[in-house]
Amino acid sequence: MLEDGIYGLAYAVDGECMPTEGSALATLRKGRILGSDPWGGVFAGSCQFDAARRLNTVKLRLDVPPDGRLITGFSAGPAGASLDIVGAFEGAAPKLSTVVEVAGAAVRVELTYLGPLPA
Repeated sequence: MLEDGIYGLAYAVDGECMPTEGSALATLRKGRILGSDPWGGVFAGSCQFDAARRLNTVKLRLDVPPDGRLITGFSAGPAGASLDIVGAFEGAAPKLSTVVEVAGAAVRVELTYLGPLPA
């Protein structure tokens, strides 16, 4: 089960090395996720844990800024874009990985627990 806290994300498309492609920071508090990347992308969503399967399911909405371009090659255009992303991480922190689909392309994601939330 993912603990409430601050997480680092590294991501890359197939064939690329991590974390050279991209990175982001996120917070998890009581099943709610909020995060951003250095290029203005913002994501929010939820995390649910299935104890029987030891599976963390993450559902996010990624808002890409106007004229933003993703590592997959997707271009948001002048109006920007919003994308729904769903992924599942097996096991527990400190480091987990999975593959998710982003705008039709596979993206490897590594999630690393960085520490607790401030009091």
